[in-house]
Amino acid sequence: MLDTMRKLILLCFLLFFSCSKDDSTMDPLCCVHESITYVPSENLKDLANFPVGNIVSANKILTNNQFRSVLLNDFNSITAENDMKMANIFIGPNSYDFSDGDIIIDFAQQNGVRVFGHALIWHSSIPNWLQNYSGTDDEFEQLIENYIKSTVSHFSQQKMLIDGEEVSVVAAWDVVNEAFTSQAESSIFRQRIGEDYLEKCFTWAREADADVKLFYNDYKIESIPSKLNQVLNLIDDFRSNNIPIDGIGLQMHIDHIDPNLVQIKNHLDQIIDKDILIHFSELDITVNRTQDISELTYERALSQENRFRDVVETYRRVPFENRFGITLWGMRDIDSWLLNHHNNPLEYPLLFDTGYNAKIAHRGFANGLIE
Repeated sequence: MLDTMRKLILLCFLLFFSCSKDDSTMDPLCCVHESITYVPSENLKDLANFPVGNIVSANKILTNNQFRSVLLNDFNSITAENDMKMANIFIGPNSYDFSDGDIIIDFAQQNGVRVFGHALIWHSSIPNWLQNYSGTDDEFEQLIENYIKSTVSHFSQQKMLIDGEEVSVVAAWDVVNEAFTSQAESSIFRQRIGEDYLEKCFTWAREADADVKLFYNDYKIESIPSKLNQVLNLIDDFRSNNIPIDGIGLQMHIDHIDPNLVQIKNHLDQIIDKDILIHFSELDITVNRTQDISELTYERALSQENRFRDVVETYRRVPFENRFGITLWGMRDIDSWLLNHHNNPLEYPLLFDTGYNAKIAHRGFANGLIE
């Protein structure tokens, strides 16, 4: 009996020390098993003291039960990826199709979930008929004013109770998206309305809804000093001219390596100094930008986990009253816009794998939420 016990102890000892972090053929009996997925013990929305969001479409809400389940389990804020953009809504002069957006709003209302409207004006979401509009500039401007006011007004009508208070389901709008690019500089909005088209769009949105929060949204604010300065100047110019603006959306499409955290914190602190609402609005974190891996490795997944933790912890630098939330730009890796945008099907930028299993990136996000 004693010899048997000794043999068992020796076997366990050998199994334990034979485990290798770099061995992809690791014995399943090995005592140490590194996995890129895990089973969460708590939901993200329950850990956070600010809204945690993800993107949706009317089609996914109507047809994908597993997506709905994961969404409602972890998130309490949603953004329409495309369904509430101009190209989907503005079907003709003073003619609108709100049906997809209404599906999203109804779902949110039924489940007590906030909606972040995205996006009223974006140079990459212009319907063909408007791009080729032959009317005068004044007529064009009137069309845009009517579109903004009609859209904001329509989606302001749905209400829900939050902590006993009746609030609009749509809490905010990205009024203008990505205005500081060469494409936006040459867009029909600037050409036909003028240099002050941003100011006019924000003013029209406020006239349509006195309570909804109005955001300017852009990419690489956290990493490009010139982009940051343009946003800071926008805030100052709007305020000095009494143009309504409530918040800034930092898209946060970043990599697991760069930009460095010091730079992100420095840029964020400068926006914090403006005492304005701050939304990390389209967060994803790439791990295979150079396409040097053919599948997600544990090493790369761990780097991504740590990066998500650091980003969420960094967001907590924002004063509590100015935290408008963090929105992930997608649920599963396979659904990410980045796969097509970077022409790289082997990218893994989100919190869930193809089977809706939580990756350890989810754990990093959760750990970042812990005060």
